[in-house]
Amino acid sequence: MDELDKKTQRRLISYADALNRAAPGNIISIIAYGDVTLSRPAGIQTLIVVERIGSEFLLQYSRLKRRFPGFAPPLFFTLDILRSSGDVFPVEILNIKDSYVVVYGEDVLQEIKVRLEDLRTEVEQQVKRQFLKLLDEFLYSLERKADLEQLLTSSLIAFVPLFRNILRLIKKECPVEGTLFKEFCEELGLNDSVFFKIWDIKMGRKRFTKKELLNIFDSYTGEIEKLIARLESLNSARGYCIP
Repeated sequence: MDELDKKTQRRLISYADALNRAAPGNIISIIAYGDVTLSRPAGIQTLIVVERIGSEFLLQYSRLKRRFPGFAPPLFFTLDILRSSGDVFPVEILNIKDSYVVVYGEDVLQEIKVRLEDLRTEVEQQVKRQFLKLLDEFLYSLERKADLEQLLTSSLIAFVPLFRNILRLIKKECPVEGTLFKEFCEELGLNDSVFFKIWDIKMGRKRFTKKELLNIFDSYTGEIEKLIARLESLNSARGYCIP
């Protein structure tokens, strides 16, 4: 945890100590993942691996969580369930493995393997699900420009981890944040300009009229449709992912 600031380190250690006091002998591992900072609006994300999940443990945690408002609701797993989840939650597990720190106990993520064929199946499902969600929510975002902006930015944010995992499928290293759209679109034969426009909206760098936002929506959905077609034509990958 040396890469974290001292305040965050102290808070994580305090959290782990409180969990171990609440459930002595039951905690196998506590892992913080993603943006591990106390300033994260939704709270620090944690994965808690335990020997047993039961009403007594969950009751103890419900009492403890009030003392730690800077933490998001954790993911609870037993070790056996986590070990057998690589084929069911490949995207989620790889997203966690992209950036995590072990706060307490074993590094249980090291042994979790994700098969490329399982990743492809879930990525394709999630891309299509996010696309259908985008179309559905568009119907409720037509009246106000702010709603259109929110729709476009929240949709793109949801696609970012999927873009990273699609690059994994074609055996490409995941690029740094600033070059993701450019490299992803080059590999998949997509036009990156609409993704950068939406990202500019998110970052507050550009403002567009409602008519321009509707044009951006049309371009965006067109590129996602092309992405879905590209996914269909990808050769079935074999082997294991290496984050």
